[in-house]
Amino acid sequence: MRIKAENFIRALGSFFANVTHMPQSRGAANAVNTIKLVIVMALCTAVSVCLRHFGAHETNIVLVYLLGILLFSYMASSYLFSFFASLFGVLAYNFFFTEPYYTFRAYSPDYPMTFIILFCVGLFTSMLTIRIKRETFLAEEREKRIQALYHIGRLLLGVKSSNNLAEVIAAELASQFSADVMVQFYDNSGVVRVRSVAGNDCFSDDKERLVCREVYFSGSACGRGTKLFKASNAYYLPVIGQSAVIGVIGVALGEDEELSASQTEFLDTIAPQVAVVLERETLFQKQEETQIQIQRERLRSDMLRTISHDLRTPLTGIMGSASTMTDNYESISDDVKKGLLKNIYDDASWLCELVENILSMTRFEEGKLKLNIGQEAAEEIVAQAIGHVKERACGHTILANMPSDNILLEVDGVLITQVLVNLIGNAINYTPEGSEITVSLLRQQNGICFEVCDNGPGVSEDILPHVFERFYTRQENAFGSRRGAGLGLSLCKSIVEAHGGTIAISNVKPHGTSVKFCIPEKGGDLSAAFDTDRG
Repeated sequence: MRIKAENFIRALGSFFANVTHMPQSRGAANAVNTIKLVIVMALCTAVSVCLRHFGAHETNIVLVYLLGILLFSYMASSYLFSFFASLFGVLAYNFFFTEPYYTFRAYSPDYPMTFIILFCVGLFTSMLTIRIKRETFLAEEREKRIQALYHIGRLLLGVKSSNNLAEVIAAELASQFSADVMVQFYDNSGVVRVRSVAGNDCFSDDKERLVCREVYFSGSACGRGTKLFKASNAYYLPVIGQSAVIGVIGVALGEDEELSASQTEFLDTIAPQVAVVLERETLFQKQEETQIQIQRERLRSDMLRTISHDLRTPLTGIMGSASTMTDNYESISDDVKKGLLKNIYDDASWLCELVENILSMTRFEEGKLKLNIGQEAAEEIVAQAIGHVKERACGHTILANMPSDNILLEVDGVLITQVLVNLIGNAINYTPEGSEITVSLLRQQNGICFEVCDNGPGVSEDILPHVFERFYTRQENAFGSRRGAGLGLSLCKSIVEAHGGTIAISNVKPHGTSVKFCIPEKGGDLSAAFDTDRG
């Protein structure tokens, strides 16, 4: 019964609030409460007249007026009007229901005490009702704010950038306040680097920008509802980081509307969380940049270390051969001279290839290498690559397996040729003399594939996953006179992937190694190009 009565009072209160709804300025609110008071007292009087007509006791009439005072207090939520309601309830009861009727006199000596009790009970219960209603409202508001903070906190965990952060906060605050919201962040020089607006952009005129600048430099809230720039369209709050203001949040309600105390408290709670997320994102960017710098420095160090180590042997060979010819030119035979010159040529060729790989890899790392895409004949690319390495084949047999039809590719011919040169040279270095190296050109589903296959001893299974790593070298099964720098296959992978292709290495049964890379045709998909298991 108690719950039903409370629901009835709330429903009736909502009815009167909707019927008599007016703009909530102080004068309008007093007028609305006055109308509510007159209506409630009139209803109580009408109900009491009906009860008296049916012979009800005066105690029931007193209870009707108490109920009316309680109902009005719930609707008005004003201690002053609760006092007036209690007073008018006593006066109405005295005027209509005590003898002599329709006067403010009372013959019975019991009535003064009844009037006092009615007034005191009405005033006390109405004040308790108002207090409970306000506490209930505050509790509900607090619960909503906690839920909103929890929701925003979860959203902030998924924020990935400052742009995303500004959009999320602007959208959520606009939803919470039913207002237009602006969120903007500044860089270290005070320039706006991120700006997001949810709703109408009423923050872009010169006056509003001036308010934002004042908030940024002063670190204090400005705008509507504050002492500074009261005529502004919005309320502006600074987002303060560890050492300075890093952003501003602007909230614009309707005309002549200001944020409530609970809304400003909510903004005061949100702003530090935004600052933490923004500084976290900035710190992450700095760490990422630092990591990139560390990787670049490490790359330079590795490259210098590799160059200094790997260039020493061929340079020593060149110097030794040249010194031998200079000191003993007349005494050595022509065959020995030719052998020494061949050694100088081989070492110089190897140095040229190493320097070319290093320069290409450096350009790839710095993003300065641009592909010179053009239409190239795949057969000509293979022929050029074989011709380039034929001089240092060292007794290896190099075969070309070409299709019957001509194949045209949209590629950078020079770079693809370099890929094949590196792959064939790698096969020469890691296979014994007399081995056979086959360069094949295949047309597969949605792509053109190049394959360099040898019949050498193959590669250990534990090494296969690492062969495309930068500066990775292997000593096992090395039949060449020089150790590689570990850049050839890594550069091949970078060039092929720059063309949108894929590259893979595998062992061939019964022995040998196959390196296969595929370049997609327009709109092609290479997912099926490596389905074949070559063992």
